[in-house]
Amino acid sequence: LLIAGLRNEGYTNKNGDGVPFLEINRQIQPRLAATWDVNGDSSTKVFGSLGRYSVPIPTHLAVRGASRSTFTRQYFTYTGVDPVTGAPTGLNALTGVLSSNNELGQAKLAQTVAALDMKPNMQDEITLGFEKAYSPNLNFGAKATYRRLASTIDDFCDQRPFDKWAADPKHKVDTSNWGGFGCASFNPGEANSFLVDFAGTGKNLTRVDLSAADLGFEKAKRTYTALDLFLEHPYRNGWYGKLNYTWSRSSGNTEGQTLSDVAQTDVSATQTWDHYELMQYANGLLPNNRTHQIKAFGFYDLTKEITVGGNLLLAAGRPKNCLGSYPDALQTPGFPDYGSSYHYCNGAPSPRGSIGTLPWDFKLDMNIAYKPEVLKGVTFKVDVFNLLNRQTAQTIDETYNLDSSTVSPTYGRVISYTAPRSVRLTLEYNKKF
Repeated sequence: LLIAGLRNEGYTNKNGDGVPFLEINRQIQPRLAATWDVNGDSSTKVFGSLGRYSVPIPTHLAVRGASRSTFTRQYFTYTGVDPVTGAPTGLNALTGVLSSNNELGQAKLAQTVAALDMKPNMQDEITLGFEKAYSPNLNFGAKATYRRLASTIDDFCDQRPFDKWAADPKHKVDTSNWGGFGCASFNPGEANSFLVDFAGTGKNLTRVDLSAADLGFEKAKRTYTALDLFLEHPYRNGWYGKLNYTWSRSSGNTEGQTLSDVAQTDVSATQTWDHYELMQYANGLLPNNRTHQIKAFGFYDLTKEITVGGNLLLAAGRPKNCLGSYPDALQTPGFPDYGSSYHYCNGAPSPRGSIGTLPWDFKLDMNIAYKPEVLKGVTFKVDVFNLLNRQTAQTIDETYNLDSSTVSPTYGRVISYTAPRSVRLTLEYNKKF
């Protein structure tokens, strides 16, 4: 059986004022799948697939990246504290309203918040596997998977390449009224073209073409390689069971549209690609890497009315990082310091995922279902999740340096654990019509 497909997709994102700021057309995504019944009796199946897949930019990007956004601070002295509300009293302003990102609630020029002619978030995937019905009581099989990031979109917030471009005499640009470069969505690791309002008038925008080298980045990389093996006992003689083992490797310099290293969930607007220093030593094992995973699940009919089941998960821990300040000696003029966000630990390079791994996960869920024959279609269920209540560290504080000389007292502190034991009671009714 051969199945071939071609998907053509496009989308337009608008800011809070309803003005389009990002448009991607002609996302051509070819797909091909094949299955071979080797013996012609459905006992042995060989299969594979090849395809390109993409996801659109989420609407979240329009909230802060493209729309009127306010991110300000103002500093005061005060003479007292209200005993009821806790609010400071006797305020005396030391500064006006300040914004490190120039986010003062003003409208953004829609043409300037995204690079021109961008590629979408895309990845390519290939799979190859087989399944064998060895006997009425045993099936087994294997599948290999390989995924490769083709392109991605995030935001870029470094003014230095634009200053350098404008300083080149051949471009003849007057920047005396320029409000500066904020952030714009772009394709990391590739050449990008931006429209910039150097004149500060909102009109007669200047096209700035920057190569990947001008922007300072290597190509965006992410690969996922996996081998899945399984043994299965089909539902027979009152029970069903399946055992899966997965070896996998997820590596690269970008995990996707979020940033687990610092728990940042600004989808497609993370600090990952804001400036090139953040990406130094960023290539390595990604946060979702779980080298080994074992899953077992099944159920057994105690009687015609009562069934018990279980689900077991064993998974190797995720990689750990050590993040710190960028060395003072390496900083260049205009360096946009992001504090403890760099792959430097105590002043020395600390490549991504090179500090070991968190402990293995061990989770056992159990359930029991009662289907009384006198109440056709009714099922009473009890699910117990994490039966043994083993709570393993899932994420930790990976910030080692608070500044160039201060070590964070919370480095290594557990931020989240496996969810504790919980019970769910369900009453279900099913009827065929």
